Formats: sequence, C-alpha cells, structure tokens
Amino acid sequence: MPYLHIHTNVEIADKQTLLRIASSETAAMLGKPEAYVMVQISDASPMLFAGTDAPLAFVELKSLGLNTTQTEAISLRLCALLSRELGVDAARIYIEFAAPERAMFGWDGGTF
Repeated sequence: MPYLHIHTNVEIADKQTLLRIASSETAAMLGKPEAYVMVQISDASPMLFAGTDAPLAFVELKSLGLNTTQTEAISLRLCALLSRELGVDAARIYIEFAAPERAMFGWDGGTF
C-alpha cells in the first residue's frame, strides 16, 4: 500500500510521465509490487521554504512495514528523482515517512 504524495510549487507540464516514474521508483525503493503503489502530485502550490518561493517540495511516503533503516537510502533516491525531474535542490526538499499499522490502513473493503 505504498502512497507517495509530492507537493511542490513547481508547475509540472507532463504530470503523467512523472507519476509513472515516481510509481516505478517507489516500488523499486521499497521492494514492493507496483500494483499496490499509489502516487499523487500536487503541483504549482503556493509554498515557501526558508522565506523564498524558489523550487521546493514536500513529500509524504507512507508504507506498511517501512523501517527506519530504509529511510536514509529512500531519501537519497527521492531527492535525486525530484532534483532530476523538477529541478528542485535536495536542500529544499522535506520528506515525511510514515509506517501505519496494518489495521489502520484499509483496502478492498477490509484492512491490511
């Protein structure tokens, strides 16, 4: 059930391509089937970081079983992805990691 939400003040011309890339990368980073990955993009949002509106991103990654030993490597890969695809400097990206309990995440009329 990985869920990746990218919030950015950058206007993204080709959202579908970025969605596909982010979905594939998320599955690879987490070692989970892409069939369970959901990705959302909120672009062109009014946002400031460090008092400026230079390109920035706030990313939420939720995944069952996400371990703190994984987050540094995932942070590196997500920052590289956003730097490459959106031109956002890694120092202007925050990432929030969450690992909900299985009973706290629903799917297909039940929970995980």
